[in-house]
Amino acid sequence: MNLISDFHSNYKKLEEFVCVLFIIFSGFLISAIYKINNFWSFPNLDEMLWHYRSNIFWDKILAFDFSGLIQSAQPGITVYWFTGFMMKFFNFDFNDVMIRIAEKNAEGLDFNHAINNHDMATYKAYETISFAFNVPLFILLVVFFIAFYYLLKKLEFGKIIASFSLLFIVINTYLQFWTTPSDKMLNIFMTLSFLTILVYLPKRKNKKYLILSAIFGAWAVLSKISALFILPFYFLIFIYYRWPLNKEKLKTILKDYLSWIFIFVLISIIFLPSIITNPNEVYDLIFKSNAVITNNPTTDYHITDGLLKYASLSLAILIRYLSHIFFISLLSYLFIKYSKKYKTIFNNLPQKHINTMSAYIILFIIMVISISDNADTRFMTPAFMMLNVLAAIGLYGAVEIITKKNNTTKKFKELFYISIFFVTIMLQIIFLTLNGTLLKTLLQ
Repeated sequence: MNLISDFHSNYKKLEEFVCVLFIIFSGFLISAIYKINNFWSFPNLDEMLWHYRSNIFWDKILAFDFSGLIQSAQPGITVYWFTGFMMKFFNFDFNDVMIRIAEKNAEGLDFNHAINNHDMATYKAYETISFAFNVPLFILLVVFFIAFYYLLKKLEFGKIIASFSLLFIVINTYLQFWTTPSDKMLNIFMTLSFLTILVYLPKRKNKKYLILSAIFGAWAVLSKISALFILPFYFLIFIYYRWPLNKEKLKTILKDYLSWIFIFVLISIIFLPSIITNPNEVYDLIFKSNAVITNNPTTDYHITDGLLKYASLSLAILIRYLSHIFFISLLSYLFIKYSKKYKTIFNNLPQKHINTMSAYIILFIIMVISISDNADTRFMTPAFMMLNVLAAIGLYGAVEIITKKNNTTKKFKELFYISIFFVTIMLQIIFLTLNGTLLKTLLQ
């Protein structure tokens, strides 16, 4: 009987894993359609510059020269570590790109004006290494998607919410492309750091999640300085999960938080030795980079201006990139959450995690708007990652209300979810097709 039980259990786990892979495949299919629709546009126009920096970075690392490792305000250190080694296997002449960048710099323009001129000859040559360079990113992305699903399940959100959270992310071409390699790394590692710390906090039983959160947190900050947000935010949620406080709980909070900080600093030094050998470079990056943080005191006007800009950009993102099901699901979440009649639907879900995710979304967006010179929506994508979870919770709640009202069977509910799954994918494909050039190409 035990053998049969084990076989059945393992089969169910395998079946679930195959479903996760199918969701990820659906996302990559939609991304492929997006690429076909926008064949003549280059999705990540500054990738060449990142690859150029990676080449320099690895030359310095191999020579044990830790000066000049910071080549960008992003700073994108994880891009160099996780993908830059591929540059050692391929030769690509960056001279043409560098000459055009120098010319534009002489004119007072930044490198984007040199790269974003849609020089197809350069792009064709670049494509010979682009795929190879992005293979590690592709693998990392798949691993992240799988980890994202299972961490949500570990947080007791269940298969339905975890599945649709993953689906909303993978079919969203905006979130999947994330515009630059440093954006990809920020989203991956900041999200993993946040989810692993949530797994650790309620019971504090498994220290590996505290360690993993600190490692991912360090990699997130080495990807983009905006991830420093998690340092004060984590301290706040350490307090939130131990509230109300007493002397013993305060000791526990300080012990956990200082342990997290120690691992965070250690990993940061290992992956960016300049922290010790060239501290001035790191200081300038954090405190003097206009590309990341404004040097002027924040004013009410700046915040108001940023909020208005964000509102318009967010509307554009919702209309242009997000599936209709996502938007409806997000509205459902807000409706149910603040409804006296239906809010009990969420009672069986981990409320503290939901509240923490909501605070994470709101505070991170406010932080970016308040201190960034460029309050671009793409800098807020870590918050959008968690917004997908809230949308999936809203979808779950809406289906629960509908099925309970109609006294449907468990089988019907399963078929209902499957139908929503395929409708979500088809809506996104239809939207991308009608919004691009693919339909015209097919009809010719």
